[in-house]
Amino acid sequence: MSASAEPVLYLSPYFWPEEIGSAPYCRELAEYLAERGYAVSALTFRPHYPSIEPFGDWAEGARDREMLGRIAIERVAVQARGSGGFKDRVRNDLRFLRRALWHALRGTHRRTGAIIAYVPSVLTLYGAMALKLRSGAPVIAVVHDIESGLAASLGIASNPLMLKIMRLAERIGLGFADEVVVLTEGMKRELEAIGCRRPVTVLPIWSQAAEEAPISPAAPVRVMYSGNFGKKQNLDQLLPLLSHLSDTMPEVEIVMRGGGSERPRIEAEAARRGIAKARFLELAPAEEFMASLQSANVHLVPQALNVANYALPSKLFSIMSAGRPYVCIAEPDSPLDVLARESGAGICVYPDDEARLCTEVAELLGDPARQQRMGEAGRAYVQQHMNRATIFNSYEAILRRLAGASREQRIAEIKH
Repeated sequence: MSASAEPVLYLSPYFWPEEIGSAPYCRELAEYLAERGYAVSALTFRPHYPSIEPFGDWAEGARDREMLGRIAIERVAVQARGSGGFKDRVRNDLRFLRRALWHALRGTHRRTGAIIAYVPSVLTLYGAMALKLRSGAPVIAVVHDIESGLAASLGIASNPLMLKIMRLAERIGLGFADEVVVLTEGMKRELEAIGCRRPVTVLPIWSQAAEEAPISPAAPVRVMYSGNFGKKQNLDQLLPLLSHLSDTMPEVEIVMRGGGSERPRIEAEAARRGIAKARFLELAPAEEFMASLQSANVHLVPQALNVANYALPSKLFSIMSAGRPYVCIAEPDSPLDVLARESGAGICVYPDDEARLCTEVAELLGDPARQQRMGEAGRAYVQQHMNRATIFNSYEAILRRLAGASREQRIAEIKH
């Protein structure tokens, strides 16, 4: 069957019009497949990440069925993130699972040629399995976060029994997949430790270098955080740095862009500490996002302790694409530490080293030539290692291989 006739079912809890996290990458791959002639149908939540407020047009369900170009979208009602913590997230995931099971019972997608299921949530894989039983279509699991590892590292599910249940659910769910795709070798090792025995392919996040925008010596000096304000980022780590910059480098603008469950607390704590220079803004809209990143001299990429092998901050690659340097906080030899060294685009400061964090950021802010060199190194790394077309072709090759094998098996079963 040619691509022009191949239906693909996309189970993607986070999708367009969300602009951060995994959503833009889910959308871009779906658009690529649609452009290649695949008939893509996407089941997704109503947009709500990192907060539900910017998505009022979708909140009441008026856009629960719509088209994005050639992609047919169906949306599932969702509870706003942050209002009920872990329990609300599980309730949301169960809503998504119920809708997938409903479609499996109805046979809505029985003619689909392949199912692409994104994690989080692992419950997506259970919905994919039910749909696979009805259609015979292979399942490609794309793991952006390993939920049990994040839950343990962030103290969200500290009960040992709960963690065992989560890991068991992940092991069983991943067993439904015909192939698993992860973003890093570290994530692959973690899945194998959980007990995943399915074939695992490592495909990094892709990016595309933006048009060059040299750092202007006449522009205000600016340090920026741009992204979700959540537990995974542990933005408390930045507060001593922001205090130091506010006190010792008053000429530096501090810009904190984004939303999320932790933003009100972080904003209040910054005010309590007297960090008057910090401006808290919403995320820049998509059409202004790259210009927003390029308006900063240095970007901050904090990560909570022990989460490096369970999730990769996608903002990092946007920063590198923008041609700007970054300072991240992560453990030695973590994916962030390795990337900073290999690319030459960043500096990794290890957790709980506030003095070094302040020193590294202050020195980098005071050295425009170094900022430019590191930014150029980031763009070059993206162009060499994260080519969008190459990675998209790899995804399509997996899809074609699995879908072709599935068709041959079904034909053989009919003949016999």
